Amino acid sequence: MTYPNHDHSTTTPAGETSDEPDAAHRRGPRHLRRDHRGRHAAAGRRRTALYSAGAAIAAAAIGSVIVSMSSASPPEPVIRADTVTVGEADRSAAAEDRAARSERRAADPPSPQASSAGAQPKASATQAPTTAAPKAAVPKTTSAAPTPAASKPTVHAPVGGLTQAEMNNAVAIIEAGQQMKLPSRAFVVAIATALQESHLQVLANPNVPASLKLPNEGVGTDHDSVGLFQQRPSWGPVAQLMDPHQSARLFYAALVKVNGWEQMAVTVAAQTVQVSAYPDAYAKWQSLAEQVVNAVV
Repeated sequence: MTYPNHDHSTTTPAGETSDEPDAAHRRGPRHLRRDHRGRHAAAGRRRTALYSAGAAIAAAAIGSVIVSMSSASPPEPVIRADTVTVGEADRSAAAEDRAARSERRAADPPSPQASSAGAQPKASATQAPTTAAPKAAVPKTTSAAPTPAASKPTVHAPVGGLTQAEMNNAVAIIEAGQQMKLPSRAFVVAIATALQESHLQVLANPNVPASLKLPNEGVGTDHDSVGLFQQRPSWGPVAQLMDPHQSARLFYAALVKVNGWEQMAVTVAAQTVQVSAYPDAYAKWQSLAEQVVNAVV
């Protein structure tokens, strides 16, 4: 059975024939066009199957690669050559420290004391090396001359029938005048005055209760006068009046204020200072006073 226009040659609207199969298919019967679509659909399904198989193979390959990558150890981090970490710096410093100590030990042989004492424990790598401080030079000591003991005051033997205590008080009067750079004439005037007033004794007075509490060598009752020179409170504190050295200095201070005292008679000079009711009483003690001064000075 033949169908019109089934061959590959077709008639164009102008009456011309054409050998293009696609044109015949397009203009052929409808059932032939469906058959043509079926062949193309089958080819598409084969291509899809091939694509699916390839995708499955690729997925399997990718999965195996991922599994192998996950089981493998992570790669070592890449460290730049110009980067130095803190740990590496510490290890490098410790290595240099050990090398420096080794060089020092090689350069300095151990002393005999160190070798006899035994090996010392090694310092740890992180411990900083310690260096012994140089010993200070010990100055040589020379035996110094022994310090002389404090010289005791010279004890002068009594003269002119005086007791030792009275002689000691006379020496204290002379020493006070020497400290004030006064001449011997002043010593004679002072000792003659003390011989007349107290016979060279430190006297307290019941009228001055404070004097009784101080060292004394007897008690007097002349108004409120105390001490070697029987000085009254207007002369100064009771403690000074009861002290041989201090009371003598008070007497000398008043004596040097008298104009021309050096040329005065001993009794006149003494009376000018003391203003006593018995102005001529000092004269009788001048010779003994001179004897005492000559024995001490």
